Amino acid sequence: MMQRLCFLPLLFAAVQCAAQWGSNALADTATVSVRHGACAATLTGERMHGMYPHEAVVVSKDGERHTFRGPLLRSVLLAACPSIAELDKHAWSASAVKVTAQDGYVAVVAGMELDSTFQAKPVILAVERDGHAIDAHNGPFQLVVPDDLRHARNVRSVRSIEVLAP
Repeated sequence: MMQRLCFLPLLFAAVQCAAQWGSNALADTATVSVRHGACAATLTGERMHGMYPHEAVVVSKDGERHTFRGPLLRSVLLAACPSIAELDKHAWSASAVKVTAQDGYVAVVAGMELDSTFQAKPVILAVERDGHAIDAHNGPFQLVVPDDLRHARNVRSVRSIEVLAP
């Protein structure tokens, strides 16, 4: 009985976090395409809001701190293309993820950077910045690579994601 009670605070925290994980009509209807080999899928913002949110604090070149929230990029990829789960650690270490913005800007992230067992602060696909939905200019989805000292791979207005695996 005591073991079951120990999980109650954890369950409460998860429910509270999910309740705070708000949504926005624009972000809910927005989509991002995901490709991996023969798999091609489209995910909506609404579906991403259903994934467990993670936070990343990023300090801009102006010294301003911003807190981004969204699902892990790896979770987004797995939800879109279950075939990605079949990649072993050797395939992940040789893989890359190409992220393309609405304006054609492209950034590439190494496959291992998506793994929370490899990277202390894994990459997220943010839907919130500082507690609010990401604005139309930067969102509704923004790739956030928290450990980068220069934020050239923080792609705003993400349109598509492609897993490039050997």
